[in-house]
Amino acid sequence: MNFLPRVAEHLCKAARSSNAGEADAFGRSAFNRYYYAAYLSTRDLLAVIDGAWSRTPHSNIPSILEDDLRKRFQRNLKRLQDKGLISEGKAKSLVSQVSAAGSEIASILRIAYTVRVTADYIPEEKVIFEPTTFQLATHTEAEAKNWLQRVDRNKSIVLNAAKEIGLV
Repeated sequence: MNFLPRVAEHLCKAARSSNAGEADAFGRSAFNRYYYAAYLSTRDLLAVIDGAWSRTPHSNIPSILEDDLRKRFQRNLKRLQDKGLISEGKAKSLVSQVSAAGSEIASILRIAYTVRVTADYIPEEKVIFEPTTFQLATHTEAEAKNWLQRVDRNKSIVLNAAKEIGLV
């Protein structure tokens, strides 16, 4: 079970109820935990498809999701088409679904990674607190909270397609 979102929510509550210095630190830590929840879910997906991908540096994961994942599916689908086990239309549909899902996860991770780097390495950029929320690097706490849910929704699309063609 991924407890990082619960930790992040706890940090968000602490951020909203602390003095300015502590609030900034708790807010940064919350963004960091939300990032890692999304990242670890993505890493689990990549490990299922290709164990070597799970050891990829964070900044390279989006290109795997947008390029290598699509190519892996295309190769496997081509083999199935050549054997007459899947139609060209079905193959194109699956590649399209996987490409869209991979691109969506990549987009989420790019944003989340940028926010995480800001949280960890740019202390002069402060967390901005508003009456009911806070933000860092123009991204809100609510947006960060949804990163994992969005990753998992797209991860399911990829995994279902992978199962359908016997890739996993």
